Amino acid sequence: MRSAVDRGRFKPFLVGRGGMPVSILQYADDTLCIGEASVENLWALKAVLRGFEMVSGLKVNFWKSYVMGINVSEEFLSLASGFLNCRIGYLPFKYLGLPVGANPRLFATWVPMLDVIRRRLGSWGNKFISFGGRIVLINGVLSAIPIFFPLLYEDAYEGMEGSGEDTT
Repeated sequence: MRSAVDRGRFKPFLVGRGGMPVSILQYADDTLCIGEASVENLWALKAVLRGFEMVSGLKVNFWKSYVMGINVSEEFLSLASGFLNCRIGYLPFKYLGLPVGANPRLFATWVPMLDVIRRRLGSWGNKFISFGGRIVLINGVLSAIPIFFPLLYEDAYEGMEGSGEDTT
């Protein structure tokens, strides 16, 4: 992907005032390819994915893959979906268990985090853990969840301050 961007074959998404190019985000076997909505990018993406398959011997599971767009016509999404043989996805979506594209000011955005905490607490309740052990679990595990989750929304929240946007 880096080579395709460097050679001008794939046009990445430009982020921030400096226009930092972002074309791919990866963690283990989860990959997001991010770029301009163009037929040229579709061809480049298909070539990159096919090259990955040939070099690695692995297969991309297009049935589990989605194409999504922001300010992109339904016609282009349909074209891209057919060309890449994948489904059309919509915002918000989950990546690494976190909702991407959700409004951080809505209570519904935080429900998954609260559910994780409830499940963890519920599973510990029926175990033979001392009071001190439960405190250690809360401090070590549960305290990390509410820190990790909001980091996704930190920049979005700062950008919304003073915008006059409805927060309900």
